[in-house]
Amino acid sequence: MKIGSLCTGYGGLDIAVEAYFNAETIWCAEYDKHASKLIQERFGYTNYKDIKSIKWDEVPAVDILTAGYPCQPFSVAGNRKGEDDARHIWPHIKDAIRTIRPRWVIMENVKGHLSLGFDQVLSDLASIGYDAKWEIVRAAEVGAPHHRRRLFIVAYPSHRSATYDGQVQELGRGFTSCSDMHMQAAPQELDQGRVSAQFVEYMMGLPAGWVTDIDIPKNQYYKMLGNGVVPQQAYYALQRLVELDTHSEQDLYE
Repeated sequence: MKIGSLCTGYGGLDIAVEAYFNAETIWCAEYDKHASKLIQERFGYTNYKDIKSIKWDEVPAVDILTAGYPCQPFSVAGNRKGEDDARHIWPHIKDAIRTIRPRWVIMENVKGHLSLGFDQVLSDLASIGYDAKWEIVRAAEVGAPHHRRRLFIVAYPSHRSATYDGQVQELGRGFTSCSDMHMQAAPQELDQGRVSAQFVEYMMGLPAGWVTDIDIPKNQYYKMLGNGVVPQQAYYALQRLVELDTHSEQDLYE
């Protein structure tokens, strides 16, 4: 299966989706220049950059579309301008879904999106023939030492179901449980009196250096990690929202 990724960041959501669906990301649309540099070094696939200027009928077809679209318009930590925020790009994601018609759409945002803008997302999905399931999942549920509540959304064509009949893989990156995380050698917690970027990276369930080995300004490490998602958290959300075909699941153990 092939994945197209919108608003990729450091790739946390895509790491989970690739593993769960045994899939491969073949292109992305990430505008931020620092995240784009990470994508080039870690993944190397085509980056179409500005989501607002892409002609969706000209990009390669994909089975799965992912989107960790900006949370600032909906976050209680900001001004919650919603659709009036310049960073509100949901209409462009809607256009991508309507044109590409993927089998799966996997999205992530802050919990505050439920009370601001989410009703429009559901209405728009229904208008283009997609049903959806969603759930709030905490990073602490997969062993992270913080809550980091996030809204995960799985959408699929209305004439189909939320059942996946393919093979799944274990995530195999970072920590997969509380005990596994505690067995890792945690990096230095502080850097000149501030929580170190390496420790934040560790708490986000990423391999050491995934973000912090990239040659970009240090403040961008914090920005990218702060905007990202714990891969194991996203994987757990998929386990809860995507139903496995019982025959396919049985095949994994034969």
